[in-house]
Amino acid sequence: AYNPRITPQPNYWSTAVFTDDPNQYVRYSSELSYEIIGMPVLFKGNNQLGESASGFFTFSPVRPSPSPLIYLVITPPPNAGFRLFCTGFSPLGFVRMPQCKSGGVNEELEVKFDNATLLAGSAYTFGVTIYNPGGAPNPSTNYWGLAIRDYNYDAFDSNLNIPGLDLGTVPIRCYGIGWTSAAPRVLASVMIQIRVLHEIAPGTLTTISIRAPEGIMFSEDLSAIRILPQPLPMVEGNKATIAGDTLILNLDGNLPIKGNLVYNIRFEVINPVVYPHDNTWSILAKKNIDIEFSHVLTGYVFGQVSPFDLTLGSSRVGSSAGPSQRFPLGAASARLVLALLVLLALAVQ
Repeated sequence: AYNPRITPQPNYWSTAVFTDDPNQYVRYSSELSYEIIGMPVLFKGNNQLGESASGFFTFSPVRPSPSPLIYLVITPPPNAGFRLFCTGFSPLGFVRMPQCKSGGVNEELEVKFDNATLLAGSAYTFGVTIYNPGGAPNPSTNYWGLAIRDYNYDAFDSNLNIPGLDLGTVPIRCYGIGWTSAAPRVLASVMIQIRVLHEIAPGTLTTISIRAPEGIMFSEDLSAIRILPQPLPMVEGNKATIAGDTLILNLDGNLPIKGNLVYNIRFEVINPVVYPHDNTWSILAKKNIDIEFSHVLTGYVFGQVSPFDLTLGSSRVGSSAGPSQRFPLGAASARLVLALLVLLALAVQ
């Protein structure tokens, strides 16, 4: 028998014994059944209609894995139009990339780890690329599923009741994250780049929040927070707030957010000694307490080189012409200087 997604109501097992008359039993028994308890799982990712981005699952197995070989099977909300891709898989705490097999629209994705012993009660995080549908999912069925299977492909832990995100449309895109150093216990500059596709009306958003991975501390020096090359409309006298692992930019509700612009949000953090299993950065745009936009990025680790050059004065790492023309300016500058030197050498000859 297969367990349902949630505990049924009423939740009883019944047995009836019939003789010659199929409409009248001679013995009957009813017993209270067990409660359906899935392993704890948290899902987070991009909440925009028609967008492709990473979605992350953090789970804590109720039971230990019988062997190091495990399968993770991710099931999207039924008939909602989601599609999962192996491209861009983020192993995070698992470190090594698994074998991955994906299907079409509304089909599950399977990953296989050959050496990933799971401990009961410990938290693990991984990310997959998700293409969101163009229409909002049915709220009554907007639930993801995650099953953990052993070497015999028998499920030993699962949760089929993982709440999905409410999808909407906000003209914001997040392009990536850059950093000056990933070394432990150092003060590093971090930059998150977003693009506003077109103007956002006053009062549509009240805050933009950036939540760091556990263990990374924001610098208390608010003067280190800069938005380049164009500023965001923030509240005078209370432009930013630091609340634990979250940086909050307080937007001025009387001013619009200009569109067709790239905003590079720079700030300083103190890197941890050890990076957490859920090494992700969350970017949230809210109207009061309602999340209108969310996006999650894989964080950096020790020894990893930043894709963006933050040492340049403008810190503008992408072209405002569009995402297809973005590239790190450090590499672009090097190529330009090299080309000029070659032309100068030819002119001298």
